[in-house]
Amino acid sequence: MHVFRLHSRLPKGAYMRQRHSCHIVLAAMFVVTIVAGCNQSNLPKTERVTGQVLYKGSPVDNATVIFSRGSRNIANGEIALGKTDAQGNFSLTTHLSGQSDVSGAIAGTYQVTVSKKVPPPGMTQAEYDAKVEAVNQAAQQGSVQPPGMELPPLVEMFPRKYSSSSATELTADVKVNENNEFSFDLK
Repeated sequence: MHVFRLHSRLPKGAYMRQRHSCHIVLAAMFVVTIVAGCNQSNLPKTERVTGQVLYKGSPVDNATVIFSRGSRNIANGEIALGKTDAQGNFSLTTHLSGQSDVSGAIAGTYQVTVSKKVPPPGMTQAEYDAKVEAVNQAAQQGSVQPPGMELPPLVEMFPRKYSSSSATELTADVKVNENNEFSFDLK
């Protein structure tokens, strides 16, 4: 009964125009969904990319490896990312056109950066982790950090010539249907 009263207050013909507008919106949403689904097959092909990061001859764990090219537009697949494991090995992933991440990178020539954030000089990782735990516990209890208990910022482990996109000397050429395995031995 309530619905009837709501529609009965609309000017004559407004209910039909309102229903017609809803149908147009639904049809447009359907077309957008179909077109978006069709575009998935038009996504660029990626190539499997793996590698290893060494620093002064030793494997580096938990480093971020970034391959970037062109205007560095992530939606266009111009950035591929990977994280190193305990042996320094990585595998790249690319994010394409609003879709899920896909394995590999699009073929092309890339600038490469390798970055790892570590505790500041004079502080071990164990000391830093203990300080993080203390800060987290204080925050959970609603305490304010006393002076001197602030968490110091992490610092970059590698020189800018490896870790900065504006200064990197590292490059990689990802090729179609080839073994795209890269080793970066940083000094």
